[in-house]
Amino acid sequence: MLHMGEPNCPQVHNHYPTQRNYDELLTIFMAAGHIVIIVMVSVFLALAAIISIAFIWTKMRHRSRDDPNNDTDGSSEIIRAIAALHLSFKYEQLRTATDEFNQINKLGQGGYGSVYKGVLPDGREVAVKRLIFNKRHCVEQFFNEVRLISQVRHKNLVKLLGCSVEGPESLLVYEYLCNTSLDHYLFDASKKNVLDWERRFEIVLGTAEGLSYLHNASDIRIIHRDIKAGNILLDERFRPKIADFGLARNFMEDQSHLRTGLAGTFGYMAPEYIVHGQLTEKADIYSYGVLVLEIITGRKNHNSVALSEEGLSLMALIWYHYNAGTLMELLDQDLGDQCSEEDALLVFHVGLLCAQALPNLRPPMWKVVEMLSSRDKELPRPTQPPFINVKGSSNILSNADRPPFSLNQLSVSEVQAR
Repeated sequence: MLHMGEPNCPQVHNHYPTQRNYDELLTIFMAAGHIVIIVMVSVFLALAAIISIAFIWTKMRHRSRDDPNNDTDGSSEIIRAIAALHLSFKYEQLRTATDEFNQINKLGQGGYGSVYKGVLPDGREVAVKRLIFNKRHCVEQFFNEVRLISQVRHKNLVKLLGCSVEGPESLLVYEYLCNTSLDHYLFDASKKNVLDWERRFEIVLGTAEGLSYLHNASDIRIIHRDIKAGNILLDERFRPKIADFGLARNFMEDQSHLRTGLAGTFGYMAPEYIVHGQLTEKADIYSYGVLVLEIITGRKNHNSVALSEEGLSLMALIWYHYNAGTLMELLDQDLGDQCSEEDALLVFHVGLLCAQALPNLRPPMWKVVEMLSSRDKELPRPTQPPFINVKGSSNILSNADRPPFSLNQLSVSEVQAR
């Protein structure tokens, strides 16, 4: 029946599909099947690609942990920069220069390598630091040292001459300083007499100038993190040069502090850094203060008080005599009458100011240089240093009071701070 208003509408017939309909449906189903197959194959190939990429990435990640020559830490960029600056040395050349790393030529042992004296074919004497990478942080320390020290130049910083990165082990090449490190003289009763007052004061001032440059005057702000007598090298005139930048860190301009794992040498580490792991230049200033007090007294900073004749740590002893007005009793006897009381008390005072427990009270290093150079200015009164409440009795400590180790003799490369 035709409906009114739809004069041209055809009549609808209800009948079964013809063969043509079957062919059309079959064609549609076959096309759909091809699409499904194509989709399935595409998905499979995509999954295979993802799995392959994941496998390759995993292999590269594992390789990066073991291979110091990979570029995950920017090493290739550093290597190219070294080559551009003509800082690259041949491994065999350095091996020959040190007489195959003969123990006779060994100058010292560091936290992640040994240092050897070498003589290059042109007659130059150099110090070669030999690094064997058995841990990831050693690789990072190596490239960190190259990156940072290659960007700074100062008379009180050890000069990096170059490195070798293509041999079986990586080597750093420094200028050779014939008098090795400060600790070899300062804490050796048979040698420290060569450190007269003039030389000791120059070491105190020169180290301050080097740190002031790192903290303020260089293009990047650098915190050394391991200032101690063993890392102050001495040239032929006993002038100081700060060495060993493997643990150093640099600051961005907008950063107030860094949060890092604990690294450095116990006995020189600032209390706020040990407790909170927050690193600022104040940590270097504290270490410097400890070093200054060691230089003027000729004594190690014994936090292990069992080794102290008075049963007190060096800090506690100095603080006691400061309050009693008897600091001159602690002046190294080898200095005799080489300096005035005024000069000696100035160095004591600066050391105490730098080693105060509260970091915000420690003067910046540029101010320390000013204090040491301008002796007519009145200095603020120092507040109590940390670590002075541990006491012994006649050199004997009870088991309850005895610390588990000497805080002056243990070095750590990287421990996660609390």
